[in-house]
Amino acid sequence: VSVIPRGRALGATQVLPEEDRLNISESELHTRLAFMLGGRAAEKLRFDEFSAGAEDDLKKATHLARRMVTHWGMSERLGPVAFRANEEHPFLGREMAEPREFSEHTAQVIDEEIVRILRAASDRAEQVLIEHRQKLDALATALEREEELDERQIEELIGPAASKPDRTGEPSK
Repeated sequence: VSVIPRGRALGATQVLPEEDRLNISESELHTRLAFMLGGRAAEKLRFDEFSAGAEDDLKKATHLARRMVTHWGMSERLGPVAFRANEEHPFLGREMAEPREFSEHTAQVIDEEIVRILRAASDRAEQVLIEHRQKLDALATALEREEELDERQIEELIGPAASKPDRTGEPSK
């Protein structure tokens, strides 16, 4: 974890994958969204306001939530449907040549579902941080002092990462 600006980022958290992944479950995606919005939630708890620093996190979280709704059918409200919505336009005006294949009402519902998913992820991030406020404060204080912490230093401050449940629901060893 670093609070040193890197390129356009004002700070960064790097998470290394534990295994090669070809697929990801809906619950894991919701956890990933809460993680992405954790820095923003921490700012609100620690400073009682948001900053512009979470712009990239918000952009990436919104993109992921949009894919959950429009590509992977992860919306109870919309059901198991993939909606073609070209987000990549190599030529200016391509969206005019390739109109979306759903109604304005459906577009509104998609937007509402994305907001619902992101609000739930934000609430989850905030709740986890409230439950672990002492760890958040210890980490923030150390980052103010050191500016950069590696995995070993983080474990010394707040303990090891929680073990993830295996496919049976039991904590992995």
